[in-house]
Amino acid sequence: MKRFWYPLQRLQWKLTLSYTLITIATILLIELLAFIGLVTYILFNQGTLLADNMQAQARQAVPYFVHGTPDRKALAKWLQIVNIALPAGAFDARQQSFLAVVDSHGVVLASRGGAAPPVNTLLQNMLSANAGADLRAVLRGSSTTLSLSEKESNAMLVLLAPVEENGGPVLGALVTQIPPFNSVSLFLNYGNLLRLFGINVILLTILAGGAGTLFGSLTARSFTRRFKQLSLVADNWSHGDFSVMVRDPSGDELGQLSRRLNAMAEELKTLLETRQQLAILEERNRLARDLHDSVKQQVFSLAMQVGALRVLLRRDEDAAERRLNEIERMVRMAQKELASLIHALRPVALEGKDLASALQDFAQQWADQTWISAQVHVEGTETLPHAVEEALFRITQEALSNVARHSNASAVQIQLHCKQESVTLLIADNGQGFNVARAEGRGVGLLSMRERIQVLGGDIQVESAAGKGTEIYVHCPTTHIEKKGIE
Repeated sequence: MKRFWYPLQRLQWKLTLSYTLITIATILLIELLAFIGLVTYILFNQGTLLADNMQAQARQAVPYFVHGTPDRKALAKWLQIVNIALPAGAFDARQQSFLAVVDSHGVVLASRGGAAPPVNTLLQNMLSANAGADLRAVLRGSSTTLSLSEKESNAMLVLLAPVEENGGPVLGALVTQIPPFNSVSLFLNYGNLLRLFGINVILLTILAGGAGTLFGSLTARSFTRRFKQLSLVADNWSHGDFSVMVRDPSGDELGQLSRRLNAMAEELKTLLETRQQLAILEERNRLARDLHDSVKQQVFSLAMQVGALRVLLRRDEDAAERRLNEIERMVRMAQKELASLIHALRPVALEGKDLASALQDFAQQWADQTWISAQVHVEGTETLPHAVEEALFRITQEALSNVARHSNASAVQIQLHCKQESVTLLIADNGQGFNVARAEGRGVGLLSMRERIQVLGGDIQVESAAGKGTEIYVHCPTTHIEKKGIE
C-alpha cells in the first residue's frame, strides 16, 4: 500500500489529482445545472409541450383523410403506433382513458384505450359539458386548446388537436382523455431524459477526467521542475558553492522567490568572503606576533652571540667553544619554533589523518558539489613528511578547482603512489583539455603548483591537448626532506 500511495504524496501528482477533481466537478456541475434548467422548463411549460405534441401527431393523421373521406382501417392502425408524450401505460385497459380520431362532425372514426368510445358514436356526447364544447370549437376551427373537464367526481384531462391541412378546413380532431398525472410522471416520459443524463454524466466524467489529468500533469510538471532546480541549487549553497544561481525568469511568485534567493546567496557569498579575509588577517597578525615574540627575538640574540664570538675567538678559545654550544642550542630552539608555526599552518583537512584519507574525503566532497565522478587510488603506506603532504594536498585542491571551472569533464582519476624514497601524484580528467604551451605563465594556478613542489625539490609535468583531457604528474623525493628536518 505504501508503494501505491507514495507517488500520490509527490507535489506533481497532488497537483494533477486536484486539477482532475476540479475539472470533473466543474463539468458535472454545469451538466447538473443544465439538467435542472431543462426539468424546470418542462415542469413550467408542460401545457404548451403537450399541446405542441398533440398538434404534431394530429398533422400526421392528415394523409388518412383522402379527399375528405377518412380511411378508418388505416387510422386504426395508426392509432396503435402514434407516439404522444404521455406517461407509460396511459391507455391500458385498466385506465379510464382513450385516444380517438373523430371526423369534422365529432363521429368516432377509430379509437384505442380502456375507455375507448365505440366507432360511429358522437364523441361530444360522451364527454363532459366543458370538454364537449371545447371539441365543437376545435372542429369549427375556432380553438386549439387543452381542456380539463369534470366527469362525475373524478377530474379527467382531455387533450384536443385539430386534424387540418395548412390553411385548409378542419378534417377532424385527435382526442385523448386520461386521468390527471403529476409533473414527475410527465417528465419521465419526455425522451427518457434520465437515461440521457446518466450517459452524459459518464461520458463527461471520462472526458473531463482525461483532460484534467493531462492538463494537470503538464502544469504540475513545470512547477515540480522549477522546485527541483531550487532544491539542487540550495544543495550547492549548503556545500559552500555560491557560483550556481537559480535561473527562473518568470514573473510569478516562484520566479520572484528565486531572484530573492539569488540575492541572498550573493550576500552570503560576500559575507563569507569577508569573514575569510578577516580570518586570514587575524591569522597573519597572530603569526606576526608569534614570530616577533619567539623567532625574531632568538635571531636577534643569535646575532649578538655571533658578534661576541668573533671577539672571543681571538682571546679565549674555551669561552668561544662554550659560546658556540649556546648558539647551537639557540638555533635548535629557533628551528623548533619555526616547525611549530609551520605545523599550525597545515590544512584543516590534514588534521588527525594522513594524506590518503584526506584526499579521499576531499575528492568525495568535491564530487558531491560538482557532480563530477572522482576516484582515488592509493598505493603504499609510507608516512610522508608534513611539508610534502601539505604541498600535494594543495596541488590537488588547485587541480580539481581548475577541472570544475574549465574542463567540462565528467570523471577524474587521482592516483597516489607512496614509496620509501619518493612519492608521485597523478591527476587525470576526461575533459576538453587545453594548450599547455599557451597557458604557461598566464595563470596563477599552474605557477603556484610548480612553486610548491619545486621548493621541496620535486617537479610537475602537465600534459594536455584539445579534446583529450588533462594529466598532471607530480613527483617529489622524501629522503632529503627528512634529512633537512623539514616538517
